[in-house]
Amino acid sequence: MFSGPNTPQNPRFIAHRGSHSLAPENSLPALEGAAKRGFWAVESDVRRTKDGILVCHHDATLKKMFGVNERVANLTWGEIKKLTYTRGNGRENYPAARLRMPLFAEYIEICRDHGSVPFIEIKDDVTDEVIRMVRDMKMEERSVISSSKFPHIEAARAASKKVFLHHIFSDEEHMQKLVRLGHAGVSHKRTELDDISAALVEKTHALGLRVCLRAGDTKETVLKMLEMGLDYIPTNAILKM
Repeated sequence: MFSGPNTPQNPRFIAHRGSHSLAPENSLPALEGAAKRGFWAVESDVRRTKDGILVCHHDATLKKMFGVNERVANLTWGEIKKLTYTRGNGRENYPAARLRMPLFAEYIEICRDHGSVPFIEIKDDVTDEVIRMVRDMKMEERSVISSSKFPHIEAARAASKKVFLHHIFSDEEHMQKLVRLGHAGVSHKRTELDDISAALVEKTHALGLRVCLRAGDTKETVLKMLEMGLDYIPTNAILKM
């Protein structure tokens, strides 16, 4: 997963919610478009429907992307799959069948088939189910489990010794816990690169943790992140250097 350095020639870009400059965020075209374009990783968010189906969607509700004021957890997959995105880039370029919410299994298949790392952000309490699915699909060693909620991170390590863990907006206390869990990385809660000192990056690496910041959306920002020694780079906009 982390073979070779993170360089301008071979950057470890994470397509945040897929290539959503080309298609609605987390949609099938956005996820597949990122994987086909050779992103190192494709990030998506996983939630559970009322009838226990894992799907890719960021918000707890459907209002922003589908125009429906209802929670994902309150609808069945049969109800959700009838909806299409009402917001997002490039919707006119895809048939309605491609503009429904993706199943989590479809997302993992896309990453597997195109060689991208699934960078999975856990939203609901679905960690054990996610681990079982990536294991069944032979992607356990090539998957990242990401969350801002540390219990999800701990649950992922309890369920798998092989997945890579990523704690969003970590701090000193949780970094020490990550060291004990092993095979992990963090992002620091900073909005400006100038707020990140070289000492903080060095300290994170000295603990044996990998590190990133959000988000590398211009070539200038990406080059600065690479100079800082960051290990992977989430992006909302970059397609290639």
